[in-house]
Amino acid sequence: MPRNRKFVVRVSLGALALSVLFAVALYYGVAEFRQRYPNQGVFSGARLRDSAAILLGTDVALSRYEPRPMLVVKREAVTRASYPAIDVHFHLESLPESVTPERLVQAMDAAGIDKVVNLGGLPGMFEHFASTFRDRYPDRFILFVKPDLGALGHEGGLAEQMEWLEKAVRLGARGVKLSKSFGMGQRDSHGNLIPVDDPRLDPIWELAGRLGMPVLIHTSEPAAFFEPPDFSNERYEELVAHAQFSRFGKSPSRDELMAQRERLLARHPQTHFIGAHVGMNEDDLGYAAQLLDRYPNYYVDIAAVVHALGRQPYTARRFFIRYQDRILFGTDGGFGLKADGDGWTPERLFRSYVEFLETDNEYLEYPLADIARQGRWRIYGLDLPAEVLEKIYVRNAERLIPTEAAIVERLAKTPAALNLPPTEPD
Repeated sequence: MPRNRKFVVRVSLGALALSVLFAVALYYGVAEFRQRYPNQGVFSGARLRDSAAILLGTDVALSRYEPRPMLVVKREAVTRASYPAIDVHFHLESLPESVTPERLVQAMDAAGIDKVVNLGGLPGMFEHFASTFRDRYPDRFILFVKPDLGALGHEGGLAEQMEWLEKAVRLGARGVKLSKSFGMGQRDSHGNLIPVDDPRLDPIWELAGRLGMPVLIHTSEPAAFFEPPDFSNERYEELVAHAQFSRFGKSPSRDELMAQRERLLARHPQTHFIGAHVGMNEDDLGYAAQLLDRYPNYYVDIAAVVHALGRQPYTARRFFIRYQDRILFGTDGGFGLKADGDGWTPERLFRSYVEFLETDNEYLEYPLADIARQGRWRIYGLDLPAEVLEKIYVRNAERLIPTEAAIVERLAKTPAALNLPPTEPD
């Protein structure tokens, strides 16, 4: 073969090899890009046309659309809750350092919040907030203990958590809090997801029931999080900003998580469970009502779901009045708050809930609307009767959460066998 022809062949083979390498790199690069940015539109003709429309001024990006309401309606100003409220759903661990104990108590006094229940109760965190908040203001802060249910992932883990529960009780814990990943994230030593109704966890629920400690349980996620995160999803902006929130295509399904919780409620009738965020059924109050009717040991709080309740004011008002003995006031406070300024101060957060519950004000921004982005709509106040407000703000929580002394006394009378977990299956 002539030398120049060999040179051409080598060049051609080299170019082919480079082309193959480039194609492979491009393929994996595109795949990784799509995986990292699942909602991207670089390779979508429709998205490219959308971009052209924005550049031509015939459309606008959703994130840039912030219409100023032209609606002119009267609005009743409220600054304080009508009764000394107990916020049963608060996260001190999410507060910025600028919101000191003194600053938070100042806000509570201004908004009529008598007590706050802190749910950040893991070892170390529990002791920290006991010394920095509760011990300095013993009449203003209630602490819940948080077990690590992922303890089933190693031998003896459940026994450790039972010991932690007992220790926390002696340190002043008055309730139990379950992580939002419960049923969806923790795995046992075999790598299997730990279901909400896993019988290996029965000793925790039985001990809580014997001590009279309510269990605040977060089950599943909003229904929209299980739908495709596309233009038809009403929580699209939130899912785009926090792609990790999406449960689309993941197991277990929402229906299965709800079924697991029902089996748990039925198996432990002597234990009081509080469904966080109206049990994550804020968009289906009919189902929430069925649970309250079916399980006398079940309660709900309203933390972080005013955005959903306030867009169905007639249905929500009937729900609140019918189940006035089973609903608890809570704000999910902590995240997004500022000590001072024009943002969401603790006072503003508390008062947004008070306005929703106590007035018939129309077309309101829901709490943390510009931070959480839980939907592009506004809400309407419920204007609840005084007797209903008193129960939701304070009486239900007082009845449900025992004193430290009562819990310690019950612990002393609790059979040691209740503190021993069953043998874990092989």
